[in-house]
Amino acid sequence: MAKQQQQAPAERKAPKVKRVRYDDAANRVVSEIGDKATLSELAKKADAIVVASGGQSNLRTATHRVRRALETAESLGVVKLTRPTDLFVSKVR
Repeated sequence: MAKQQQQAPAERKAPKVKRVRYDDAANRVVSEIGDKATLSELAKKADAIVVASGGQSNLRTATHRVRRALETAESLGVVKLTRPTDLFVSKVR
């Protein structure tokens, strides 16, 4: 009889974490806006979402993507943007 090959017990692999892109994080943050927020607050939240999913922190990219998402939401009439020094966001009711 041939010797049966011994196989190592199957190693349990950690489940794959789906990485969140900055576009998706920006859209999520914009959709979850309370009454008022600033661009910098929203960008920090989007950056934290990307980092939590295993991505690298890049606040400049987060700020750009959130600004684009806010401009789109403003054109659809979902939010109102005020631009003195920082971009202030208020949800339209």
